[in-house]
Amino acid sequence: MTIGNNLFTTTKPLMAKQQNKDNNTMYDFDEGNQGGSAQGPFLNWHAREQTVGKMPSRSFSLRSEDGAENVTEKLKKSVAFDIDTLRTGWFFSNGTPGVSPEIVWNTTPAKFDQAQPADRGEDRWKKGFSIRLALGKDQPATWSQAGSGAWAGLVSLMKAVKSDGGKGETAVVHMSDVQEIKFSKGSTSAPEFTFKKWADRPDCLKEQAEAAPVVEGDEEF
Repeated sequence: MTIGNNLFTTTKPLMAKQQNKDNNTMYDFDEGNQGGSAQGPFLNWHAREQTVGKMPSRSFSLRSEDGAENVTEKLKKSVAFDIDTLRTGWFFSNGTPGVSPEIVWNTTPAKFDQAQPADRGEDRWKKGFSIRLALGKDQPATWSQAGSGAWAGLVSLMKAVKSDGGKGETAVVHMSDVQEIKFSKGSTSAPEFTFKKWADRPDCLKEQAEAAPVVEGDEEF
């Protein structure tokens, strides 16, 4: 897979809603190829097998205070992304467990307008993002991650949203495939998403919404 420039462009420095000829909502997103505190639990993509926590390669985990669980099958079914909460920027981490990364956020996800900070020895700043989502109507989470595999997954998500050309509060998609991405040195894997429909924002993603009761099973949107 080759990730090109300017797939999602904008002339407005605001998150990314603009009307097309059919009055449908389109979402602009800068892939960042031109040179806060998040709310848990946290979704993570594992491009390669993770020995700590025993997560297999090409899988998603959901990490909370109680530990991490494999939620890949849930994402293959459906997941609702709150596109208006998307933020992108540069993330820095030296890999210390339990230490949050330093983040330099872009002004808007529609434009990668912050210069990449200088490397610190062998440690580099990486393109990263944060977006709120719901795994079922009663399970909120945040996908906040940096790295080429996770970033390519975000690009796939935004392509799916843009290709629909529709409008709504949350984009309901499902993980439809995994792609292998080769570099001059090494490779990684990334999730691919397919758009399903638009849906109202579930209560669990509404600001100041009361916590919904836990329901057995996975209720779709």
